[in-house]
Formats: sequence, structure tokens, C-alpha cells
Amino acid sequence: MSLTKETVADKIEIVTSGDTTVVQVRTATKVLEDGAVISQSYHRHVINSGDDWSSEPSNVQAICNAVFGA
Repeated sequence: MSLTKETVADKIEIVTSGDTTVVQVRTATKVLEDGAVISQSYHRHVINSGDDWSSEPSNVQAICNAVFGA
């Protein structure tokens, strides 16, 4: 029996409301036993244009750079 934990940004959305555009990121944390998911939870956070997104995964950074023009 092998337990592993995996965290991935599995959903990235660009949301515009009026003059404001933000990037919403959903992170999934999965616990796997021998490759099969036995538990899963989600967390969401929002990235605004003035925020520091340098610690985000590379796919999220690329989207933020495209949206906010880094």
C-alpha cells in the first residue's frame, strides 16, 4: 500500500466584471492509494493585477502574464 499526496492547479478562470479582470485558481489536493484517489479537496484563490504571482505554478504564471501583461 502506497499513499501519495498530489496538489495541482486544476482549474484556471479569467473573470472580468466591469473594468476589473482577475484570475481565479482552483487547487485540488488529492490523496492517492496505489494510484487511486481516496480523498480530494479543493481551495480557490483570486489573483489581481497588482499581486505577486511568482510563486504560482508555471501554467498559472503564464496566464497571469498574458492577462496582466507582465
